[in-house]
Amino acid sequence: MTELDLSKNQFSGPLPFQMGYLSALHSLNLSNNHLTGPIPNSFQKLENIESLDLSNNYLSGEIPSQLVKLHTLSVFRAAYNNLSGIIPYKDQFCTFNKSSFEGNPGLSGVLIEKNCWSMHETSQTYHDSSHNSNGDQEDTSKAIDNDVIFYSFIAASFAIGFWGVIAVLAFNKNGRIKFFMAADYFLYACMDV
Repeated sequence: MTELDLSKNQFSGPLPFQMGYLSALHSLNLSNNHLTGPIPNSFQKLENIESLDLSNNYLSGEIPSQLVKLHTLSVFRAAYNNLSGIIPYKDQFCTFNKSSFEGNPGLSGVLIEKNCWSMHETSQTYHDSSHNSNGDQEDTSKAIDNDVIFYSFIAASFAIGFWGVIAVLAFNKNGRIKFFMAADYFLYACMDV
C-alpha cells in the first residue's frame, strides 16, 4: 500500500503514532477530520512519503523538527489546525507555500512572515475565533498593533544606534581617532581598486 486517503471521515482523537511506521507510504491524507493532539514524532519514519495532508483538523503543538529529514516530502499541508511554534525552515520545508500553514494563529516563521515575538498575542485558536462574529475586526486591529510595535522598535533601535555612535565620536577621543582611521583605510582601499 503506497497511498492512504482517510480524509473527510470525521475521525476524532489523537493521531495514532503507529502511522509513522507505515514506511512504504508515498501519500497520506488525513485532512478534514476531527483529529486532536500533536503530530507524532514517529512521522519522521515515513521515509518514502511524498505527500502528507493534515489540514482542517484540531491538531495542536509544534510541527516536529524531525520532519525536515523526510527528503522525499514534496507536499505538506497543515493548514487550519491549532498548531503553534516555529515552522521548521530547512531542506524541503523551505519550498512549501504559505497556504500550507495558514489558519494556525500560533505558528510563526519565515514561511508565514510572522515574527516569533508576536505569538503571545494569539491567545485564541483558529477554531475558537471562527465562531466569533467580530473575528475580522479583531484580526485587523491585532495586525495594526503588530505593525505599530514593529516600526516603533525599528525607529528606537536606529535612534539608539545612531546617537550611540555620535556619543562615542564626541566624547571618546581614542574612539574618534580609531573610527576616522578605519574610515580613511576603507576609502583608500576602495580607491586603489
